[in-house]
Amino acid sequence: MEDKKDFRKAQLEDLPNLLNLYLGSIELMGLKGIDQWDDVYPNELVLTQDVVNQELFVLEEEDGLAAAIVLNEEQEPQYRYVDWKYHTGKVGVIHRLCVNAGYQGRGCGKKIARFAEEYFRGQDFNAIRLDAFPKNLPAIHLYQSLGYEHCGRILLRKGVFHCFEKSLTVELQEEQML
Repeated sequence: MEDKKDFRKAQLEDLPNLLNLYLGSIELMGLKGIDQWDDVYPNELVLTQDVVNQELFVLEEEDGLAAAIVLNEEQEPQYRYVDWKYHTGKVGVIHRLCVNAGYQGRGCGKKIARFAEEYFRGQDFNAIRLDAFPKNLPAIHLYQSLGYEHCGRILLRKGVFHCFEKSLTVELQEEQML
């Protein structure tokens, strides 16, 4: 597990750096033909609310913010139409996982996703859900490599998104049996 001090809740004073992190990622995704995010979402208001709600976490490296993620229990209304596998206990949701454009390919996405799992597991959540943009193949490959299972699709503002889910209790039971 990564050193816990590398991860922290974002503060309001982080907002300029957070905006740069997301804008840089949006620009890089655009160059790759991934139009998942834009000037409408995620915007400064959304990120500010994430920070105020204490739901935005960052991975900090020596020279700045390497990645950010929002962790809460808020599911899109469309999630009710997805064939989820895990229905008991608390379910955490990952939103707006973003890796700084300058840190792409260094494992920061995996680090912050693993942090999310530890965070939710530490609060007795039973599963994690998320949605991913179909054109964002690096994100989809990341989630699949971490054991997230495809459970369906939903329609959001930018089109169809894939929904993924992972049990935290099944994984914990498997680890305990080893």
